[in-house]
Amino acid sequence: KHALPPGGAAILARQFPKRQVRRCPYLFSVAPNNFKAGVSRALTPPPRAGFPETHALLNQSWKRYLKALERILSKQPFVLGERFTIADASIYGQLAMNLVDRETADRMLKLAPITFNWLQAIQHGQHLHTSRPDGELQVSEELGSLLNIVMGTFSALMVQNEQAYEQARQNGETLFNEVAFNAGRALYDGQLMGYRFRSVAKSFQVRVWREIKQHWATIDPVQKNALQKLFEASELFA
Repeated sequence: KHALPPGGAAILARQFPKRQVRRCPYLFSVAPNNFKAGVSRALTPPPRAGFPETHALLNQSWKRYLKALERILSKQPFVLGERFTIADASIYGQLAMNLVDRETADRMLKLAPITFNWLQAIQHGQHLHTSRPDGELQVSEELGSLLNIVMGTFSALMVQNEQAYEQARQNGETLFNEVAFNAGRALYDGQLMGYRFRSVAKSFQVRVWREIKQHWATIDPVQKNALQKLFEASELFA
C-alpha cells in the first residue's frame, strides 16, 4: 500500500475488478449473449463478437474435474497416495479460490463433498497431520479419470495453441498474447470436449508446453508406459 499514491488503493479497488472482467474473453471466458451474473453490467463477463461462448465448456470441465478428484480422494488421502505432494498443492491452488465465493463453494460441497473438505483441511493446515513423510506414492487406477480430463482440456488446448503459434509464425506474425488478442491478430479456432472456441496464440503457453514435453521425455520408460495406459487421449503424445 505504501507504493500507491494517496487514494490509490481506493481507485485500484474500483478499477481493477472492471479491468479483469474486460479481460475475460482473453482469459478464455467468453459469456453467452445476454448473460446475467446478478451483478452490475461493468462486472458482468462480456460476450465477444465472432467468438463461441465458453461458459458451458468451463462449467462441464469443472464438474468433470471435481468428479474425478472425488473418486481419488474417496480411496486415499492424497492424489498420489499417503503423502502430500506438489500434485496436491497444484490442485489446491486451482480450486481453493472456489472457497471464497459462497455460491460456488455451496455447489462444490454438493457435487464433491470429500474434495470440499479436503480443500478446507489444506487451507487450515490440517493436511500436515495426515500426510506421511515416508508414505507410499502410487499411480492408482483412480488417477486415470483425472489425467484424462486434464488431457482433454489443458493438454488438448496446449497442442492446439502450439500448432496455431507455429502456423502464425510461418505466416509472418510477430504479435502474440494479449496485445495480439486486442488487435484481432494471431487468432485461431479450436475444439475442446466437443465445444468450439476461439482464442489467440499465446507464446508463454508454448514455452510451458514444450518444457512439459521435455520432462515427459526423461521419464523412466517403465513408469511412462504405466502412465500412458491410463490415457485415453494418448494420440496427443504423437
